[in-house]
Amino acid sequence: MSRLKIILMSFACSLAVIIIVALYFLVPAENVIIPFPNGKEFAFSIFDDTDLATVENVKPVYDLLYKLGIVTTKSIWPMPTEESDWIPNQGQTLADADYRNFILDIQNKGFEIGFHGSRGGSSTRTGVEAGIKRFEDIVGHIPYIYANHSENHENLYWGEHRLDVFLIKYLYRLYTKKSEDYFSGHKVNSIYFWGDIAKEKITYVRNFTFNDINTIKMNRSMPYHDGKKPYVNYWFSSSDGNDVTKFNQLLSKKNLDKLQKEHGVCIVYTHFAYGFVKNGVLNSETEERLRDLASRNGYFVPVTELLDYIHQHRRVESNISFREKLRMQIIFLLEKIFN
Repeated sequence: MSRLKIILMSFACSLAVIIIVALYFLVPAENVIIPFPNGKEFAFSIFDDTDLATVENVKPVYDLLYKLGIVTTKSIWPMPTEESDWIPNQGQTLADADYRNFILDIQNKGFEIGFHGSRGGSSTRTGVEAGIKRFEDIVGHIPYIYANHSENHENLYWGEHRLDVFLIKYLYRLYTKKSEDYFSGHKVNSIYFWGDIAKEKITYVRNFTFNDINTIKMNRSMPYHDGKKPYVNYWFSSSDGNDVTKFNQLLSKKNLDKLQKEHGVCIVYTHFAYGFVKNGVLNSETEERLRDLASRNGYFVPVTELLDYIHQHRRVESNISFREKLRMQIIFLLEKIFN
C-alpha cells in the first residue's frame, strides 16, 4: 500500500472518529415531554435580571404581563450599589421606597421575587448575608431562586468555573478575559465565599443560556444537580432574550409555534430595563409578541413554581450526565463566540 493511501485512510478514520464523537455529544437525547396541568400544551416563564431597572422603565411590562395572566419572576437587589461606574450595576433597589412598593405590589399579584445578589457590584460574605437578611425582611421569605450578576466577584461557579473540560475552560477564559480567581463565591478561602449560605437557603441557580426557545430541549435534566459544584442545590438553564431585540426575536410566531408543537418549556433570560419601555410606552412589537403568547394554551407560572413542577413530574434523574453537561457547554461556548 502506498504512503499516500495510508495517509488518506488515516485521515478518513480520524475524521470518522471526530464525526462520531461530535454526533454523540451534540445530537440531543430524546425530547422530554412534561404532562402540564389542565391539558396545557407548553410551559413558559421569565427570569428578569434587575440591571438598570426602575419603576418607570419596567412597570409597563409588568402591567401588561399581569393583564395577560402571564406571571413570571422579577429579580431585585436589596441594597444600593457601591460601584455605579459600571452601567449594569445601576438601577433602583429595595432601598428606594417607590421601587420597594412596586416590588411588593407585583408580588401580591402573583409574581415571584428572585435574588440577583445583594447589590449591583461585588459584596463580601458579610454583604451577602446583609442582602439576604434585607430580602427576607421585606419580601417575607428567603430567596428561593438566584442568578449571578455580571462581574460580581461573589458569583457562584461563574466565568470558566461554569465549565469542566480544560480546552473549553481555556477558550472561555480568552473570551471573557477574566482570570481563574476573578469569581470566587464558591471558594472557601475567599472573602467573597458564601457557597454554604447558598446551599442552605437557595434552591435554584441559573447557569447556561441558549438561543433555542425550548429550554428543556437544550437541558433535558433541568433542574439538575452537579456533584462537581456542590454549593448549588439545583441549576436551571434559560433561553436568550437578553434585551428587547433578542426577546422579540425569541418570541417570534415561528418560535412560539415550535415551542407549542414540541410541548416544550421556555424560561427566558432577559432584562426588561434594556429598551422595552421608552417614554413610558411599552415596545409595540413586544406587546404583540406577549399577546400572541397569552392567546395560546400555555402553563404560565413563575420560574420556581415551574421548576418545582418539572422536578416532581419529569422522568429523568436530576443528576446531570457527563454527556449532557458537555453538550451544553460546547453549544453555550459556540453560541457565545459566534453570535
